[in-house]
Amino acid sequence: MHIIDGNKLSLRTDLLLDKNVKKMKVVEENGVAVYRAKNGNHSYSTISFIDATDKDQANIITKLFVKELKNYLPKEKKKVLIIGLGNRNSTADAIGPKSLDQILVTRHLFDLGDIEEGYSNVSIFEPSVYGNTGINSVELIQEVVKLVEPECCIIIDSLCTSSTSRMNKTIQITDAGISPGSGVFNNRGELSSNTLSCSVIAIGVPTVVDIVSLIVEVLDKHNIHNINIEENFIVTPKEIDFLVERLSFIIGNSLNKALHQSFLSTK
Repeated sequence: MHIIDGNKLSLRTDLLLDKNVKKMKVVEENGVAVYRAKNGNHSYSTISFIDATDKDQANIITKLFVKELKNYLPKEKKKVLIIGLGNRNSTADAIGPKSLDQILVTRHLFDLGDIEEGYSNVSIFEPSVYGNTGINSVELIQEVVKLVEPECCIIIDSLCTSSTSRMNKTIQITDAGISPGSGVFNNRGELSSNTLSCSVIAIGVPTVVDIVSLIVEVLDKHNIHNINIEENFIVTPKEIDFLVERLSFIIGNSLNKALHQSFLSTK
């Protein structure tokens, strides 16, 4: 049995870590809202929605996500490397790899000199997870970045959240970077502009919540902060397979539209 300090858990694993940072709603359309926040020199955006599996709402999410993403992309984006963190064999952790399946890859066409105007130089990389490869994903990514030399890295990952209201109902964006595995107490190091020497955009979707955070969320309302607990569990909704499929398509399709002016989705 160990004691968990509830004060340290609030918004612990979402991309926006500071619970005292105020978010400002900038737009809302048919239940889809965009919130922005600043924390120091870094920007954070959250696209909040009701149901990503609804076709009409998915179209609105895509439109607002593309518009918001363009605010983060550098003006000079001659080379973009998109990285999908996570384990495609674990559904709740598969947002990153499955989003890569949707990406229009063009780097090889640029190398061949056979590319039409209106497309960016895009490559992808799926480092998998430490348990599968035996190699720290941060180390792999650093080596790939040295090889590709991108102006911008876009890193996609599944997140652990402290609130069910955000689970599978938000897409989060930041230029502050991300620490793979930190949401499940397995931090593998930082991926940011400081460690990769290029612009870094992190995109995350909270797909799981830990039981302790849920308990703390309730007890916090009663001003109870220290609790004794024997075990902790990470949980996800029963319909996670369908949710991850749809959210991954929205992210991949939105990235294609944001990066390639000539891209037209056929789905």
